[in-house]
Amino acid sequence: MEMRILSRSLCLIADVHGNASALEAVLKDAAKADCTDYLSVGDIVKRGPRPQECVDLLRQVKTKSWVMGNHEKTYHDMLADHDPHTQGAKRIMEIILNAYDYFYLNDLTYQWLANLPYLQICQFEGLKIAIMHALPNKPWGNETNPRSDQENFDQMLKKSAADLAVYGHTHKQLMRYSTQDRLVINPGSVGMPTTSGTWQHNNLAQYTILRLTGADVLEIDFRRVAYDIQSEIMTACERNLPYGDLYCDLLRTGEYTYSVERIEEYNQRYQYDSITNFKEYFAWKK
Repeated sequence: MEMRILSRSLCLIADVHGNASALEAVLKDAAKADCTDYLSVGDIVKRGPRPQECVDLLRQVKTKSWVMGNHEKTYHDMLADHDPHTQGAKRIMEIILNAYDYFYLNDLTYQWLANLPYLQICQFEGLKIAIMHALPNKPWGNETNPRSDQENFDQMLKKSAADLAVYGHTHKQLMRYSTQDRLVINPGSVGMPTTSGTWQHNNLAQYTILRLTGADVLEIDFRRVAYDIQSEIMTACERNLPYGDLYCDLLRTGEYTYSVERIEEYNQRYQYDSITNFKEYFAWKK
């Protein structure tokens, strides 16, 4: 009988959102599982209190893929003086949170994140992996929620010679196939796992290990890891994280908290409603 030798264990990381406590726990768990390579699927930053620390942790493990998430896209839009895709109360929140991240990221890192590609192809021996945050041509949108139409998932690999696609954005762990029988994987969210609308509720950090032998996928291991949520909440409080109540409630419960109603209430409470464009971001920072 032929023996298949395990050649790679890929750690798939998505949607860290500035939560360094969760990322530290995930990387520690991945090291114990003998992961050999690390892939980032975007949204490393925004909403959590430690964006620079999250980038540094991923650099320390020599992460091989870096793609733009919708939150890094707001960095790009701000620097280019473009409006973000969000409107109303959420638009104000994006401006305020960009200001926070700009303060805690060094300038080179902010610029670098703002100019990441939408799509990256990584090859491990004979296996090609297409890495994107949402779709190959944009890192935002609702087309790839778990119950979305098959054609949206086919779009991930439609113009690609890749064997499988890895994406994030929805904060839900997922495995399904394209109509061409190619794998599509979402590793879930490291920093802001939300289980709203599902039967199972938990707030554990999510990631996935993809074990390969040669060009074959041997195992897909969806993992959930406990971390020190109270320590993360204390950091958010110490750094006066904007919209910190929403962030901490999500970490405690695993329920999505960034509703328009709660954001509007927060904007009114802190008089953020007067901020109307990205240029005012710099005035707010000063």
